[in-house]
Amino acid sequence: MKRRTFITALSAVFSIGIILALLVLGVFFSQNVFLPAVITGAFILLLLFVFYSLDLIKSETNKQIENQLELAYKEVLSHGDIGIIVYDENYEINFMSDFFLKRNMNHLGEKILNWLPELQDMLKNEANNLVVIINDEKFSVRKINNAYVLTFKNITREYDLDKKLDDDAPVLGILSYDNYDEVDMSEDELAYVNTSIKVPVIDYFKSFGVLYKTLKSSRMLLLTNEATFEKLRADRFSILHKVRKLAKEGDVDVTLSIAFAGGSEDYNELDSIAEELLELAQTRGGDQVAIRKAGADATFYGGTTEAREKQSKTKVRVTANAIKDLIEKSSNVIIVGHKEMDADCIGSALCMSNIVQSLNKNCYIVTLSGGMETMISEVVSRYSAVLNNKHHFISESEGVDFLNDNSLVIMVDHHSAAQSNGSNILKLAKRIIILDHHRRKADLDVVAMMMYIEAAASSATEIIYELVPYFSKNIEIATEEANIMYLGIMIDTDHFRVRTGSRTFDVVKQLRRAGADPMVCDTLAQEPYENVIERSRIINAGRLYRKGVVLSSLSEGNFSRSIASQACDAMVRAKDIEAAFVVCNSDKNETIITARSRGTINVQIIMEKMHGGGHMTAAGLQVSDSSVPKLEGELIAVLDEYFRGEENESNTVV
Repeated sequence: MKRRTFITALSAVFSIGIILALLVLGVFFSQNVFLPAVITGAFILLLLFVFYSLDLIKSETNKQIENQLELAYKEVLSHGDIGIIVYDENYEINFMSDFFLKRNMNHLGEKILNWLPELQDMLKNEANNLVVIINDEKFSVRKINNAYVLTFKNITREYDLDKKLDDDAPVLGILSYDNYDEVDMSEDELAYVNTSIKVPVIDYFKSFGVLYKTLKSSRMLLLTNEATFEKLRADRFSILHKVRKLAKEGDVDVTLSIAFAGGSEDYNELDSIAEELLELAQTRGGDQVAIRKAGADATFYGGTTEAREKQSKTKVRVTANAIKDLIEKSSNVIIVGHKEMDADCIGSALCMSNIVQSLNKNCYIVTLSGGMETMISEVVSRYSAVLNNKHHFISESEGVDFLNDNSLVIMVDHHSAAQSNGSNILKLAKRIIILDHHRRKADLDVVAMMMYIEAAASSATEIIYELVPYFSKNIEIATEEANIMYLGIMIDTDHFRVRTGSRTFDVVKQLRRAGADPMVCDTLAQEPYENVIERSRIINAGRLYRKGVVLSSLSEGNFSRSIASQACDAMVRAKDIEAAFVVCNSDKNETIITARSRGTINVQIIMEKMHGGGHMTAAGLQVSDSSVPKLEGELIAVLDEYFRGEENESNTVV
């Protein structure tokens, strides 16, 4: 720096000297130009020499700086454990820093993707940062923008520490023996459960190193970490299948519901998540594992058996008392059903309206919005004189007008706002009750004060009619109403073939006493001949997707959901057919899937995977932005995944 300052000052002195010399020469030798010219030329040569010297000094200085920077650069890369690769447009490696050579990674002249194929997305600018593992070392790889340069940073220590922290993160579980407290078992059956079922359950978790603690005869607390939990997940929670098999051998009605919560260091939060998940698993029918990390969605394993009927009516009485209390504290009640209301939806709404009116509360049923299936619409029209005299039917917009902060909104036969014929009412309502028989979805989009979801029930009508005896004895069910309710149960159970239990027939018996006539209901369920032809079209389009599974897909024509359902029911009743799926366009400008099963295949899990829902033996979905070929392709992909899981283990993941 001092040398450069000196040269600069010298240059300035020479320049000033030349100027002064030229002035003096101009004065004293104004008549003779030869001598001034010689002197001027000498000064110019001297000046050129000075500038040349300056340039040499500058080049030498820059070289010294470059050498120093190169040494510093190598030191920084070495200290930071960073490597650099330069490649060309053909992905051929032209340069590798010493970082790689020290690790015996010499791939000069090779295609980078031949060496590290996992970098393909990054090289195509589809990823900014990737972690690759080479010879047990972990590297964070970044691509320099607008350049053929990759940087590799050794993050082995940080990666291993992060993984250890992740592996050691707590996972809290709660295990419940389904039906253990609700089914009256003999001493021999109880002994069988305690020795032949509970002991293998304990041994199973012991084998994985899971800490367990018995909370009560039907519950256990489980505590483990993420690393062990992943081993349980890899095993697909085979204990579910084992317990299912042991229960069948011992002829006892016991299965497992297990909830696991993770993703938090707060044990109180994990406990709350696990309790919520366990309730969710049980309302979905039990016999499954529910898993959720804090802030994430729930997933499920199992659920391959149909929900079993609960014999105890204690829960019904408690539920009835809770609903009664909520109704009595309300200013009015608005009942909403699902879109395209069917017989069960209408029947359960009428039953609930009678209950509310028995408590002297104004009640409104939303039926004039959201649509109604053709068959039940004709029945309601036929019985309009009686129904309009007893009930107040309104549209969704009228329901919004009747709504206030103290109104109670009751959802029947559904538990999703997206499926509701009163979704705008649900958005504004502050007090909501859900009464449903479909397996509960994990992503509930309604904040309810109370949920009564019985997946074992045949229908929403069964659930609500069971409540009637616990309200006023003055509730009178008209013959026309009884026929609609009977019709709803009859259709939802496929003429009492599926999802029926003793309580189903108890309700049917009460409806017969109220005036329901099976012959009349059969007549009401009759359909036009055109519907028979359309149903036949769907059946004729069916093909075997695999042994025991029929898939019918029709891109041409529009079909009502009821016809698609009836066609699906007909196909699954055929010999050796375990499940049937129909993909078609509906008469509501939607693309729909209808699914039916004998019970060995859980169609509800399959439909949930595609954001639909329903029961284990009857499910479906409707979308407005798809096509039959596209939806069929998605269905086949989900079916392939489902049956791969079935072949590996009977527990299916959702």
